[in-house]
Amino acid sequence: MLQDRSGSVAHAVAIATVALAMGAPTAFAQTGAAGGQAPLVAQASRTATFDIPAQPLSQALMAFGRQSGMQIAVDSGSVAGKISAPVTGSMTADQALRQLLSGSGLTYQFTSANAVTVAGAPVPAPGSVPGSSALILDPVRVQAVPTTPSQGEIGNQSPPYAGGQVARGGKVGLLGNRDYMDTPFSETTYTNQYIQNQQARTLTDVLAGDPTLRSGIPNGNVFDDRVMIRGITVLNPNFGLGGLYGIVPNQADMTGIERVEVFRGPTAFLNGALPSAVGGTINLVPKRATDTPITQGTLLYNSDSQLGGSLDVGRRFGPDNELGLRAGGTYYSGDTAVNNQNAERLALTLGFDYRSDRTRIDADLGYLKRDVGAFQGGIFLAPGVQLPPAPYASQSSYQPWERLQGNDVYGALRFEHDIVEGLTGFIKAGARRSNYTSVYFNQNIVNYNGNTTISSAGQYMSTVEALSLEAGLRAKFHTGPIKHEAALVGDYLKTQNYTFNNPIATRLNSNLYNPTFISQPSFFGFRTQGPPLTSDSVYGSIGIVDALSFNDDMFQIIGGARLQRLQTANYSTVTGLPTNGNNQSVVSPSASFVFKPAKEVMVYGNYIQALQQGPVAGAGLTNAGMQFPPFVTNQFEVGVKVDFGYVGATVSAFQITLPSSYTDLATNTLVTNGQQRNQGIEFIAFGEPAPGLKLLGGLTLLNAIQTNTQGGLTNGKQAVGTTPFQASLGLDWDTPYVKGLGVMGRAVYNGQVYLNAANTQAAPPWTRFDAGLRYTFDRTDGKPVTLRANVINVFDANYWIATTSFFVQNQPRTFLLSLTADF
Repeated sequence: MLQDRSGSVAHAVAIATVALAMGAPTAFAQTGAAGGQAPLVAQASRTATFDIPAQPLSQALMAFGRQSGMQIAVDSGSVAGKISAPVTGSMTADQALRQLLSGSGLTYQFTSANAVTVAGAPVPAPGSVPGSSALILDPVRVQAVPTTPSQGEIGNQSPPYAGGQVARGGKVGLLGNRDYMDTPFSETTYTNQYIQNQQARTLTDVLAGDPTLRSGIPNGNVFDDRVMIRGITVLNPNFGLGGLYGIVPNQADMTGIERVEVFRGPTAFLNGALPSAVGGTINLVPKRATDTPITQGTLLYNSDSQLGGSLDVGRRFGPDNELGLRAGGTYYSGDTAVNNQNAERLALTLGFDYRSDRTRIDADLGYLKRDVGAFQGGIFLAPGVQLPPAPYASQSSYQPWERLQGNDVYGALRFEHDIVEGLTGFIKAGARRSNYTSVYFNQNIVNYNGNTTISSAGQYMSTVEALSLEAGLRAKFHTGPIKHEAALVGDYLKTQNYTFNNPIATRLNSNLYNPTFISQPSFFGFRTQGPPLTSDSVYGSIGIVDALSFNDDMFQIIGGARLQRLQTANYSTVTGLPTNGNNQSVVSPSASFVFKPAKEVMVYGNYIQALQQGPVAGAGLTNAGMQFPPFVTNQFEVGVKVDFGYVGATVSAFQITLPSSYTDLATNTLVTNGQQRNQGIEFIAFGEPAPGLKLLGGLTLLNAIQTNTQGGLTNGKQAVGTTPFQASLGLDWDTPYVKGLGVMGRAVYNGQVYLNAANTQAAPPWTRFDAGLRYTFDRTDGKPVTLRANVINVFDANYWIATTSFFVQNQPRTFLLSLTADF
């Protein structure tokens, strides 16, 4: 976005303008007026998706800067009082700028691969002498890309890639915000455009088409979010909000979220000590007010009869638009596409930010309330039984009175200040409190005919309180020809879990295909006050990194280490006294490299670690109650990334070695001598290979095997919950035949998954197809209106989703409709 600038930025642009007029060497590639023809620089010829309504020209140029990812220098007097032409659709930056300025009489010039100058008179040619004919710009508005973009995080988002579905980069923990061609790891950032067009209500919806991960729960009406990344389960405490981890609600709602950043692989070095960031992490980027006021309302419908709406409002204040507020709200309720199930959801968010030349502050506050009737939990399979075919996905075998109720309150505050040129300090703080209660019947399948019994039943109560802190320094400097981007960061995460289970003593013989429903049991005598403290954990770390670049960034070497301390304590629910705990310090080193043999190609490699809290020996074992030290996981990865401007891709090969535990039957003791090795190849492609045709897809080949097990009995067997092959392909087409009409489709495939270590029980492969339509038109006042219609599971396929030894039914065919209007 654009903002008023003075001081160092304005001075720098003015000097650059004078230098251009005096013939300083530069990357001039195009000068033209609206409608002219000229050769294009690489950035000017890259395709992007634009949506800029007619408005004051100064604001339209701000929108162009945001959507193209380019820096804009503007003669303020020349744009005063002018109205822009509307620009909508997929086109090059050059085409968009010509259309935007049509009829204005203004000229423009691409002064580098990422910068353009707009003026009211012809821009002086290189080599001209400043004088009365020379134009010295008054650069009062410049795109808000910090003067040291590798240091600043707040307000420094990477621009969208061609097609607009993903961004060019994202936050890489300790390394800050980086372009994907400068990141020696595999990462994908999903944009707001993608989130809106998918009608994504929850994080599960956003990640449904990612070819490298799978959601463990299909439809969002569950207790929490869990995904499999590189064959390893990643849970909610490893999700971040604006880079702060542990404070995201039990299930992430997309209200107030601008982007979703998916990082693949262990992250202890990058993101600090987390409960189990072994497979990867996910970071949610909150929305911020833009220079152009936002007032957007949406009416929502989900099948079977869920109705609701959302509101998104953003405003900036002050003479330089330095203060911003962004508020969002979503509410819907009614019956879902699953029989007997109903769900109610309320999400409220408020975002604040302040920006100046040297100081940036932002904050978020959120509230999420959920109430799900006929709540669906997991299903288990008795030993020796083959898994029967999945029943109709719309048919629920759960009791209508099973229920999930809860709420989350969370917030974060971030402060960032440029201490001196090249040195930035920052402080972040966040917190969350979650309260949930569920009434559940866990089913156990006892034969191939689908007969079930109750494995466990009860009322589960949970409260989680989390405090997350981070502070550090980022520096950018040179030693001779070598550029350094260094950081020193400390973080702290304290989490307290309060849980209690009120068991229900009942028996029920039922069937998946013909379920038996019983009356709600009595809860008389159950605990009514809050649950007791059951565990307390403190994760703290200090990390240091230095990224060295030389030969015009052709070579980059990144190295560093993080000292981590994990403190855990568990408590008795009866006495409240500590039962066991652990206090362990670990140093996690990391090294990676980037090599760019050509501007379109990047080769990378990394070694990185992650920590996982050690297990506790269960009751009945010789060492019952013993808390084991944290597990250290190691990853080696190499990959190649390409960027052709209109299409990008990443191919990576990795190996992750995970310690594990098992019971030594000879001594009846829990030991931690087990090991699992996950080797895989990932391919991810994205972009806009043809005008208006957007691509997002890829595949994962995974060889996840058990390498050291009890007595070697399952050595070489496929790890539980993993699949050797998964893939997805999504296409989104802005049709040229009807203006504003878009068509989208997606196919998702998941291979066979074993449910036990011996590989004798398995969930079969499955394939799902999704589709969607959207139509955007302008009202008479020039404001856009968008109709969207999406179908999840078009052919109403029925299958089991398994990411561990228990599994769930898939989401039935679900229709989503929305009407979005700007005001």
